[in-house]
Amino acid sequence: MDAPDYPAVWLRDDGILRIDYGLHPRVDLAAIRSAHRQHLALADRPLPVLVTGRGTMTATPEAEAFSASPEVCAVTVAVAVIASNPVARMAVQLYRRYRRPPYPFQAFDSEAAALQWLARFLPPVG
Repeated sequence: MDAPDYPAVWLRDDGILRIDYGLHPRVDLAAIRSAHRQHLALADRPLPVLVTGRGTMTATPEAEAFSASPEVCAVTVAVAVIASNPVARMAVQLYRRYRRPPYPFQAFDSEAAALQWLARFLPPVG
């Protein structure tokens, strides 16, 4: 699915970019490139990113490689993924172990905890 609105990407006033891959997401290269294009359209500066999806999120090797590319790293301060079930947490652990993203990357079982962690990566106000 390479529709311009997939995945859903938005930026709230708190300065954290949200990416929602929807129900039973299988993140492929087209989806992650779409998320990156939408990020750049919203803000061409580095931002902390919250990634959500309902079900167990998995990614193709090409999508995983692109997520660590210089063009993505240039606009990514940190990534928090909501992994609310054991299978999703295992998938995130495997990703962290074998892909080692070049930015801080953490899985959380709640959005509140993820947002609290991401807030540490926001630029100081003032």
